[in-house]
Amino acid sequence: MPYLEMEELISYFSVFDGYSDLSVLNNHEDLIQNIKHNILRQYNNIKKQLVFSSDPGLQADIETTLHRLAIGTRKHYSIYKDVSQSRGREIYKILYDQDIIQKEYTREKPLLRHLGPLKKEFRGYKREDKIKFSKEFYRFWFTFIYPHAAALEKNEYNQTLDDIQADLDYFVSSFFEELSNSLIASFHQGEIKELGGYWDKDVEIDLLIKLKNGTTIVGECKWKNHKISKNILNKLKKVTQKAHLRADSYALFSKRGFSKELQKGEDKQVFLYDLKSFERLLS
Repeated sequence: MPYLEMEELISYFSVFDGYSDLSVLNNHEDLIQNIKHNILRQYNNIKKQLVFSSDPGLQADIETTLHRLAIGTRKHYSIYKDVSQSRGREIYKILYDQDIIQKEYTREKPLLRHLGPLKKEFRGYKREDKIKFSKEFYRFWFTFIYPHAAALEKNEYNQTLDDIQADLDYFVSSFFEELSNSLIASFHQGEIKELGGYWDKDVEIDLLIKLKNGTTIVGECKWKNHKISKNILNKLKKVTQKAHLRADSYALFSKRGFSKELQKGEDKQVFLYDLKSFERLLS
């Protein structure tokens, strides 16, 4: 493909990472048209490649599970609303063995039960790992394509395209978080101790990187069509405090750049990354 602007490149990769043949992408069409031609119109062929079990009942449960993971919180136990624990374990094993999903381990500290009885709101609470798709194309398929199976089998595309266009930015934002983690890691090669997001009972943080020298970087990623203001930075600091985390520096990542107030800020603990910053990952 010819050179794509970084915004377009990130959007393309969030959809087609893991697609079987990238050479079919049309250089003269936009992302939505490529989705229509190479995914929606190829629905029946692609579906045949996404068979995880010869047992129709198990295949159906697997597809339901992948859809729940694609659109939900990705929490490990979330699928057990649909299937039994034994069925869930069977499904997870199949998907791990076929490298469809991977585990993202929680970094929340265990509750200190030995200090006395737990408060009421913590009783029954379990720390949970999250599940992520090994390829973005799997996540795209089970977010947008799987729910429209009946229409796509009849070559009806309009509603699917409408839903994709309405929610694509939200979909891409998750991949943007992954890229932001990779960008920060690229500045600290060989220094990373922990990498990824952070979540606990009360908060979610896009990026929490710990270096071997003890430095902690906390970050927020915004795939939005407006600039990030200082208000976002202030919210990030409050969330960090609420999670009882120490931050040596803060990193903000934005699709549309930053307010003048942030750009002119003199806080040496705050680092700003716009889309041009991500060109570093192409080298």
